[in-house]
Amino acid sequence: MVTKVAFLGPEGTYTHQAVIQQFGNKDNVSIYPVKTISDCFKEIHSKNVDFAVVPLENSINGGVVFTFDLIRDWFIPSLQNNSRQNDDTEQFVSIHHNFLTRAEDVSKITCIYSHPQVWTQVTGFLSTIPASIPRIDSTSTSKAAELVNGDESNTSACISSQMSSDLYQLPIRNANIEDNPNNTTRFLVLGYEKPPAPSPSPAPEVGEPERPDSRITSIIFTLNHNDPGALCDVLYEFKKNGVNLTSITSRPSHLKQWQYVFFAEVIGDSSSDANIAKGIESASSICSELVVLGSFDRSWRYWKSS
Repeated sequence: MVTKVAFLGPEGTYTHQAVIQQFGNKDNVSIYPVKTISDCFKEIHSKNVDFAVVPLENSINGGVVFTFDLIRDWFIPSLQNNSRQNDDTEQFVSIHHNFLTRAEDVSKITCIYSHPQVWTQVTGFLSTIPASIPRIDSTSTSKAAELVNGDESNTSACISSQMSSDLYQLPIRNANIEDNPNNTTRFLVLGYEKPPAPSPSPAPEVGEPERPDSRITSIIFTLNHNDPGALCDVLYEFKKNGVNLTSITSRPSHLKQWQYVFFAEVIGDSSSDANIAKGIESASSICSELVVLGSFDRSWRYWKSS
């Protein structure tokens, strides 16, 4: 049986790398690169694919608001009846930027392509490149590599990934040019069924933090925005039950003006941890709506990137 996976394309992007980390390069996996994060949600919502992989947050730039908004829109219709359940998992991809070009020398380069977000992540390297060379935005780092690959004059360059270098056979003139070597993006694997387990994690390296087995439960909830201290009361219910929240993010609910949807993640599995289940039950009595998005294994790459 072929597993169909949609992801934010084109091929060679960091999202594509996340797909490979989760599903491998197996013959029974068909990939479907799409143009936007919204397209990924459309494909999984319509069940044209089995899974969709989307960026969720970056360790430097924070959350991807487009993804959070689409998760909100996907689940909001079911908040009233708590009916929608799905299985998610996560992948972490280390972001290493490389300077790719077929130009014989930097003096021969007439332009540099990359994704707009990348320019602020490679400021140190760019300071060594003549400011007179135009920097042109592209829709992705992979698209930047595609443009350079199509340049018959061999006078353009791009800032892209190792994967794009391999895909288009573009030489890496300078490797790992990112300002922060710990730059990491977290991806979410969406699906109605549990995704196949990725390859087993390698043994921890010397000096690497221990990797405790852990589960993560994601929830989404709304509050009566006219109720003073409502958010504080919800958080207290988790504290009272000894539940460790690892993150909380808010986005406009699109239900009422100035009402917000809160996304939270806790350590543990709500289906097997009585404290989490009790915390969620108590919090639900305070929330206007609350739904559990799902529980999944913490990726070993989380500890690798810690």
